[in-house]
Amino acid sequence: QLFLQGLIRVETYAQATMISSELIFLPIRDSFGTTQLVCTSSKLKEELSQLSTESVICIEGVVVKRSKETINMQISTGEIEVEIDKFYCLNRANNLPFFPLDSRKLPNEEVRLRHRYIDLRRDFLQNNLRKRSLASWTIRNFLVNEGFVEVETPILFKSTSEGAREFIVPTRTKGSFYALTQSPQQYKQLLMAGGIDKYFQMAKCFRDEDLRTDRQPEFTQIDLEMSFVKANEIRSLIEKMLIKVWEKVLGVDLKNKIPFPRITFKEAISKFGSDKPDTRYSMEIKDISSFVFDPLDQSGYCAECLVVKNGAILLSNSEIKSLKSLGDASEDLKFKCEFHKMSADKLNSWFSDSPLLKHSPNLFNKDNSLTKEFDIEAEDLVIVHKRKQLFTISPLDYNFLWVESFPLFTRDNETGRLSSTHHPFTAPIPEDVKLLFKDPEQVKGQHYDLVLNGIEIGGGSIRIHSAKLQSMIFNEILKLSDEEAKRFNHLIKALEHGCPPHGGIALDVMAFPKAASGSDLTVSCPSEISEERMKEYGIQII
Repeated sequence: QLFLQGLIRVETYAQATMISSELIFLPIRDSFGTTQLVCTSSKLKEELSQLSTESVICIEGVVVKRSKETINMQISTGEIEVEIDKFYCLNRANNLPFFPLDSRKLPNEEVRLRHRYIDLRRDFLQNNLRKRSLASWTIRNFLVNEGFVEVETPILFKSTSEGAREFIVPTRTKGSFYALTQSPQQYKQLLMAGGIDKYFQMAKCFRDEDLRTDRQPEFTQIDLEMSFVKANEIRSLIEKMLIKVWEKVLGVDLKNKIPFPRITFKEAISKFGSDKPDTRYSMEIKDISSFVFDPLDQSGYCAECLVVKNGAILLSNSEIKSLKSLGDASEDLKFKCEFHKMSADKLNSWFSDSPLLKHSPNLFNKDNSLTKEFDIEAEDLVIVHKRKQLFTISPLDYNFLWVESFPLFTRDNETGRLSSTHHPFTAPIPEDVKLLFKDPEQVKGQHYDLVLNGIEIGGGSIRIHSAKLQSMIFNEILKLSDEEAKRFNHLIKALEHGCPPHGGIALDVMAFPKAASGSDLTVSCPSEISEERMKEYGIQII
């Protein structure tokens, strides 16, 4: 209503024209949606009819109200249109590899990544970037109001044995190299030693890892650290922050979700078969070994079942058959996967009808006790001996979960050496300190991962603030060489000079992602460099 009968000037992208005998309709698109332009001028008709889709144009015209029969309430500007008075083509779009608004004919991911600047014109990606921007703004405001200071730490660092492989950056000084930071971990610990008791930043991180769908060689994380803090205080802060982000960005109220549930690493593996369980499924792996095997059985086998509520009616026979074929394809299981559709008359007999379970030496009355123990009801589906995530749940359900008490160290099967499960700066839980040098594989760390719908979105820990303990872990448990340990001297010195107890977390949050090969197809990198540049940096390809 504000612009009706007003003259406006618009610069934007043109869409496909629609031509009638008297009129030309030209939809245009900008960041806020689509607007329809109408041209009645015979002078402009030929120019507009030859205009290619996605060309950049400038128009001047008058905003008018649409007739009742042409109102389109599916778009935000559906009650008005613009009558074109003047038209200019600022840049004609030629030979587009695909049209971003035609979602039914989008090419494969490689083509879209190669032409990312075209792909980014899609509403879906535009909305994602705007949501990401709003999320960043919300997080900054929240943390500043909580007394945090935003500090940018250097990206050019030194090579250290921190975990993942690093990207090495040569310099023109012979034999001197930088490494891109895997995370701001060591810098933020130095900030804690420097009296910055609440730090955060939107940090760029670089890791030269084997690529997976959830891994990128470079990514951004919300990184924060606090002094004089306990793990439960960090968890509580993050919960409040995420509640605020979901409210501002998605308009979703998650206040009834806090505090987020907590589970130990051991419980997650035994109940869900994963340290990143998706708890939307409302089902756990149930250990039924005690119902099946003799208590003295030493065979090493176990029996488990999964109860899917209402699964007998939600899944068709063909779907169950497909799932059964997945179970039968497993070669490392002695027993095949079984599916039992529960009905009222089967509740007291399914156990004894099972080829796997009916040979139990303790069969007597197991049907009733199992059914009662696991709340099995008519119309449920009971899956025996298969750990696999099988079903799709509503994407609008947000189930957060803290996974904690991870092993502090993990033994490498090839070298036999112990390595840090997460990173070497994680503090052990106090009651396990006595086991550090007796039985280090039994030591649990003060680490916590945050999982959302089966995806790890962040992780953190309470750090070691004792220089003596940190040095002992480097030298006596991780068995770092003198050269490797020396690379952490800056951190040891900072801890020696009165570093307070501290802890933190990082949450993963890319407009230009790399392809599965690690390449940026848009700008064709990584790329070769000239012989002259290699000589300048003292590099030789072998």
